[in-house]
Order: sequence, then structure tokens, then C-alpha cells
Amino acid sequence: MFHKPEKCFGVGINYRSECANEIIEHLSEVDFIEVNTERFFVDENNHQLDQITREIPVVLHGLTLSIGTENQLINENYLQQLERTLTNIDCLWFSEHIAMTQVNDLEIRALMPVAFTEESINNIVKKAKEITKISQKPFILENITYYFPMPHTHMEEARFISEIVNQADCGLLLDLNNLYVNAVNHSYDPYQFIDRLPLDRVVEVHLAGCDYLHGMLVDTHASTVKPEVLALLEYICRKTLINGVIIERDDSLDNYADLLQEVKMVRGLLKKYYSLS
Repeated sequence: MFHKPEKCFGVGINYRSECANEIIEHLSEVDFIEVNTERFFVDENNHQLDQITREIPVVLHGLTLSIGTENQLINENYLQQLERTLTNIDCLWFSEHIAMTQVNDLEIRALMPVAFTEESINNIVKKAKEITKISQKPFILENITYYFPMPHTHMEEARFISEIVNQADCGLLLDLNNLYVNAVNHSYDPYQFIDRLPLDRVVEVHLAGCDYLHGMLVDTHASTVKPEVLALLEYICRKTLINGVIIERDDSLDNYADLLQEVKMVRGLLKKYYSLS
């Protein structure tokens, strides 16, 4: 049975090797660090990561599970590496995306959406249950951005996500930037979307920057979090306990102090609703 942590751990950032030295220098200014799970598959002798995992709580965030790919089992080598990593790394929880990253065993090198159908739900739930068997750590799934609806979709995304996490008995990583980008591009109300989700299963929230490119809003992870996304965070905080917020920044990392200011600002928002150590 899924067990949601009972407290909020605060605000963290995602690990990027480009600013690893700055992260370590300012570890006391963040509450936890999110690291891509696959780094531990191939980067076993990374002294910076070793120091981070010794000194501060971490969460793991996968990129290549491809839980949404139909007619394809989870790669056995991936499962073995994931189990080994979860054994060696004392993470608070671990996550993946509701997405495809492989088709016919070929890497897409992007997070592709899946059709919002009963068949997709059954496929993802089956794989999620397989993943939860290998660890006692909470497993959570993340909503992604999509710039076009997948063919054969016949279900609203909020219901689709809700069915997956409820049937799989896992948690939800609610990416509010992804939600906001989709709401703008596909013309729906993000607050109504939130109200349709099983908020008691929200463990982690992602915040990030987005920008207009080619006539649409794009999830860039290269700018500050928009006020509209912060408003969604405050809306969530009024409704449920979230266990942590990660501010994702994958580009424009030359001014690390600005990112730390965002962390401080978001922590202040959380303190209005939760007790933080």
C-alpha cells in the first residue's frame, strides 16, 4: 500500500553537473536535491554526487523507463540497475514520467505523450506495480507537457492521471509548470484540472520556467518560474500537504544566485502553510 510521507521536506533543486560545485558550496541553502536516477547507473565514481548524497536528502527522478510504451516489457537490465540504485542510495522517494522514451526498443531521446485511453492506463499500471515491488521507497509518476494530442485519445488528462495513480497505488509528482503550459496551449482551466486530481497522492511538485516559442508556450527549464505557476502552487498548498518542491533549471545556469533566491522565495510560500525545519 502506498504511504505518503507525513511532512514537507521543503524546497530543492535538480542536480546539474554544470553547476555541481555551486550546489555543493551552497548545500545549506536548499533542503534536498533531485538527481536523475540514471546518473547512478553510469556515474558510480562521481565524487560530487557522493558528497551530496552523504550530506543532504535526495530524491531520484528517472528519464528512460518509458512506462508508457505499449507491447514492451520493462528492460530487465534497467530493473536490475534501478533496484541496485535504490538499495545503495537512501532517497526520500523516486519518480518517473507518464511518457514514452522508447518505441520498438529504439530511444526517442524525448518524453513523448501517450494516448489517454483505458489501454494506456492498463499498460502503465501494470508496469508501475512491477516497479513498486522492488523497493519500499514511495514511487511517484509525473505529468508531462504535450504539444499535440496523441491519436485515439478519448479521455481527459486529469481523469487519465487519476486512474493511473489510484489503480497503481502510487504517488503523484505534479509538475505545475507542465500543467500550466498544457492549460495555455490546449485552452483549459488549470485550477479545475487540479480539482479533478487525487490531491492526497501528491508527494512532490515541480516548478520551472516556460517561454513562448513558435507561437506556443514551451517548457524550457531556462527561466524563472512564472507568477501564474506560483499561484497554482499556493492553490495546491491550501488544499493538501505536499512533501517537497523542486525548482528545475536545466539551462541559463550562469547566475546560480538567482536560482537560490527562487528557492528562498518558494520556501517562504510553503511556510505559510506548513511547518518546515
